[in-house]
Amino acid sequence: MTNTDTRKHTTRTPAEILADPDIVTVSVSQASTILGVARSTAHAHYKRTGELAPNVPVLKVGKRSVVSLAHLRAVLGLPEPVKA
Repeated sequence: MTNTDTRKHTTRTPAEILADPDIVTVSVSQASTILGVARSTAHAHYKRTGELAPNVPVLKVGKRSVVSLAHLRAVLGLPEPVKA
């Protein structure tokens, strides 16, 4: 994918996000979609525990809260994608 390719900025399915080795983190909302839970449930759980799910920590990057795709893939039992 070249730098002029605008597909990165469009809505992607959870499967596409999980399969893309260039994506390292996602928002809490995107992670909730990947896990199949409501955004409000995900945000409430994160506020209480600091995790989106067991072994899936939410990281603060400035004002943003992000989730590592490596942690999501591990919890879901998915392998890390290989860069082509």
